[in-house]
Amino acid sequence: MNASYKYLDRDTARVIEVSDLRKSYGEIKALDGITFEVKEGEAFAFLGPNGAGKSTTIKILMGFIRPDSGDVRIFGRDVGREGKLIRKKIGYIPEDLGFYESLSVQDNLDFYARLFGIPTLERKERIREVLEIVDLLDRKGSKVRELSRGMKQRLAIAQSLINDPDLLIYDEPTSGLDPRSSYEIRELIKRLVKEGVTLFLSSHLLHDVEKVCEVAAIINKGRLIGKGRIEELSRGIRRDLIVKISCMNLTRKILDGIKGLDGVDLEEISGDTITLRARDNDSVAEVVSLMVRNGGKVFKVEHLTPDLEEVFLKLVGDGS
Repeated sequence: MNASYKYLDRDTARVIEVSDLRKSYGEIKALDGITFEVKEGEAFAFLGPNGAGKSTTIKILMGFIRPDSGDVRIFGRDVGREGKLIRKKIGYIPEDLGFYESLSVQDNLDFYARLFGIPTLERKERIREVLEIVDLLDRKGSKVRELSRGMKQRLAIAQSLINDPDLLIYDEPTSGLDPRSSYEIRELIKRLVKEGVTLFLSSHLLHDVEKVCEVAAIINKGRLIGKGRIEELSRGIRRDLIVKISCMNLTRKILDGIKGLDGVDLEEISGDTITLRARDNDSVAEVVSLMVRNGGKVFKVEHLTPDLEEVFLKLVGDGS
């Protein structure tokens, strides 16, 4: 990916900047003052239930609709005034794919390449490159209607890469796929992120998001109700730490000692492993110290955090 941003005239550490964005449809507030940013090279998840405002936000980012108020900048440029220039360096996958089913894979990509004004010789080479990336080169002559759902989704990724974008905006890229196809698309997206592209991923498939993204914003009823690194959002939904400690020579004396500690609740014992709820990291350190003092040999301490689905449900519940 080309992440040079040579056509920009300002600092590009923040690829997307959204400030106090508002949009209403009659009496319905689709967006009610949301603010967030996406940094260069970041894999950013945009989460929310149906009707939360995700699609409206994406349409505004792409310049398809205008907000009622607020500021939206991509690559340091105002989307409302310079949307055409901005879209030249964005790869976009809508939730509903829009290919010409009766045309071949190659002809569809050629059509999109022409829209970006890519010259003929460069166009042919670029089509070959993106088909290799998504492992569809052997299907370049196939009609789109002959492809499986998973292949069509890979074709969508190829189409989104045809203009060598610096930012990918993907709306539900694994929706409706079987587990195998979903895994392949997820791994492909992860590889693109590793190569330096910035990703804005809207999805309700929380398992897939957690495998791809490190940062998330959660929207509900037009308002952001949580944003930050996923592990920080996870920590934020509980007061206590849940910790699993594995210890050789886990004696009754050690267990009784743990039960007597302030700020620690022993929840489960399974072989040489205990699960406990601790007030803070100092309490965890106290448990480990007690084990060692009493002849235990600690070989693993694992902090358990809730998965993204638990975070999502918790925050949406709080925001409703």
